[in-house]
Amino acid sequence: MRRPRGFEYRICCAAAIALVAVIGLPLQRAQAAEALAISNPDGAAVRALVIGIDDYQHVRKLKGAVADAGDLVSSLKTMGVSDVVELTNAQADRASVLREISALVTRTKNNDLVFLSIAGHGTQEPERVKGSEPDGMENVFLLPGFETTPKGSVERILGSEFNHFIRQLELRGAKVIFVADTCHGGGMVRDIDPRAAEMSFRQVPRYTLLVDELKPVSDGNGPKSELDLDHTAFLAAVDRYTKAPEVRIPGIDGLRGALSYAVARAVEGSADINRDGKVTLKELFANVRQVVYQLSDQRQNIVTISSPAQTPETAVAFELTRGVVLIQGPSARTASGQAADGQAAATTKAPALPTLAAAPNTVAPVAAPTAAAPTVAAPAPLRLTAPIRLAALDGKMNYFAGVTPKDATVQAVQPTDNPDLIWDPVSHDVIAWGDVVAYGMDVANLPTVVDRTAAMRELKRMATRSPQIMRIWPDDRQQRAGQTIEVELSDVASRALLLFNVSGDGTIQMLYPVGTDAAVAKSSNLRLPLRVGEPFGAEQVVAVTSQRRMVDLETVLIQLNRRRASGQLIKNLERYLPADARIASIGFFSAP
Repeated sequence: MRRPRGFEYRICCAAAIALVAVIGLPLQRAQAAEALAISNPDGAAVRALVIGIDDYQHVRKLKGAVADAGDLVSSLKTMGVSDVVELTNAQADRASVLREISALVTRTKNNDLVFLSIAGHGTQEPERVKGSEPDGMENVFLLPGFETTPKGSVERILGSEFNHFIRQLELRGAKVIFVADTCHGGGMVRDIDPRAAEMSFRQVPRYTLLVDELKPVSDGNGPKSELDLDHTAFLAAVDRYTKAPEVRIPGIDGLRGALSYAVARAVEGSADINRDGKVTLKELFANVRQVVYQLSDQRQNIVTISSPAQTPETAVAFELTRGVVLIQGPSARTASGQAADGQAAATTKAPALPTLAAAPNTVAPVAAPTAAAPTVAAPAPLRLTAPIRLAALDGKMNYFAGVTPKDATVQAVQPTDNPDLIWDPVSHDVIAWGDVVAYGMDVANLPTVVDRTAAMRELKRMATRSPQIMRIWPDDRQQRAGQTIEVELSDVASRALLLFNVSGDGTIQMLYPVGTDAAVAKSSNLRLPLRVGEPFGAEQVVAVTSQRRMVDLETVLIQLNRRRASGQLIKNLERYLPADARIASIGFFSAP
């Protein structure tokens, strides 16, 4: 994204994060801190059955579903839930799943809150009950031993069977949160560049069962769909027509399911947006949707459904109780987090950019930073422990002998060795996770792309902690030159706004506010237009919001404007983000 050569208008976004949660601080002294526990708003028990399957015997194995299950189980137990049953891989055969869910029904009591979660392969089959599905296809969850033989056909769970058991839980007076981190359709939000490494999806192709020995536990009189239930909230990884990818989570080895990861963080308290101790269904859905959207680089849009009897704005999914406990905590910020590298940033203001044609009553004018605002010293280079893995498409590593990034370390690997970036020595394009990050980058310019990749990893981590809701319209497909897109922010009334972009080569572009632009939103929702222009590739639009104007951070962004300084950007975000900040970090991809 560029101005004035790229997008011809600006946008605003938001940010939120507690710095102690983001920055790795040394544990130096004991201190009192707030501890959270999950509780049921109706005062009854919280229970859970969590399933994760990677080790499929006859279809393609997955890489992160077992880790997803372990993460959610750990979060629930850490938050005080004792009745948690976990089934992974071979433990999750049909007999065991039916036994454990039946036992869960038996011990469930009135007003209990029940989490059901499954991560693994999904698919679709022709519906058994005519007219039960809008497209005539039923969702199916595959178990480790599934294959298209008579014996293997038993090893699956029909969507209608899960609905049957959920109805049994409801009849015992329980509320249910059902998390389905699988996919059933075959499409993608946008195509994958054929030069990219193979991606892992939680879906298998449709099949034909010549002999089906599965005898469903449900009959035609059970709930025909989620909308036939009364006290249940559904979160599905994608819609019925889209694939769910396994994604990379910053700071975590291997691949994971974005939905499971987001739900685990929501359970730990990140979904309590207004910090009132009550997570409504609206807060839960919005928080998880935004985190998944960001972690998947906009390849994944989750589906959330609540029973018709529930009102998401007021229905409380769960509560968070807070208490003070003694923990080991940091005594002070590390010196390296504050130190300057000895070189002062430029003090001159960037030339004024075109003003935003905002709708009436959208923003309230406030004073711009004064000319006397102090110069911000450039922080020390961003140094990350995990290197950026760089591969050449032809497998040769000698190209990268002189690639020395400023803010990150780099490791040359083979294109089959899970690289973060793939460089095409013919076209000089740089590809990451199926998308072209930058076009026509010679070896001399690769260090800035590497630094940008490391910085975006940290930025994604920040935005996951306390996300600002932001979306790209009309869709998340690859955008073309001259197209107009819109960035929509939600729940920003009376919050100060900062908006900037980080291009594929690491160039920072200040978008809002600039010059006489207003900086505090009056309306809850903002929808602002941008036009696509060169240079093409990856654009990371970042919004930060706070209850107060962020003068220091705004000054930094003005000084970094039009500079390839993604590492300095992250260090200054760590340094100047206010405690109430919310962050949105949305990438999109453009082509000529």
